[in-house]
Amino acid sequence: MKKYSRVRLITAMLLVTMSFTATSCGRQKQQDEYKRQGIEQMDTKEYSKALKSFNKALSLSSTVGRNEKDIALYKASAQHKLGKNGDAINTINGLIAFDKADYRLYFLRGLIYADIGKPTKALADLKKGCALSKNSSLYVSAYETLISQGMDKTAEDFYQEMPKEARAQKKVMRLRVIGYEKKGDFASALHFAKSYLIQYPDDTDMKKEEAFLKLQS
Repeated sequence: MKKYSRVRLITAMLLVTMSFTATSCGRQKQQDEYKRQGIEQMDTKEYSKALKSFNKALSLSSTVGRNEKDIALYKASAQHKLGKNGDAINTINGLIAFDKADYRLYFLRGLIYADIGKPTKALADLKKGCALSKNSSLYVSAYETLISQGMDKTAEDFYQEMPKEARAQKKVMRLRVIGYEKKGDFASALHFAKSYLIQYPDDTDMKKEEAFLKLQS
């Protein structure tokens, strides 16, 4: 009788475990579907719909794993696109409290701060995000963003922190030439144009720029 009871108990436990696993798998599939849907809506610039999809995806989990972090980052991006910058920053702040080593969090928050005209905070976050990532292309993207936002002083401060390989990137060197030319500092613009042509000697447009700058210097 005891043996029979034990078999029944084990069977019942297995049924509960299988039921829980099936439910978890179902939630995961549903979460992944909402995530995929949200990403597609971001691609088509349907940011309000995307935000709803990411919220639905996050509601299906009570834990914070890699997938949930990715979804929350997409959510912050959607909030930013909708002009809900305070909400986007709060979303990212919550993630940073959970994981302080993820470079993406600081980088995205830095881009948001740049967009809303907070140069000091933008500089701090972009520097930290790039340093954590050790990715040259990320430095280039951050520098380009600061220039495009008219934060020339902040961009210059950021440039001084960039590693040599990032400074040597084609886009960065071209921006240096353009930036100094706009300021009327033709000597510095010519210096960077010459440096550029040493690395990219076949760029005919920069050769024309160099000839123009020589006339101005």
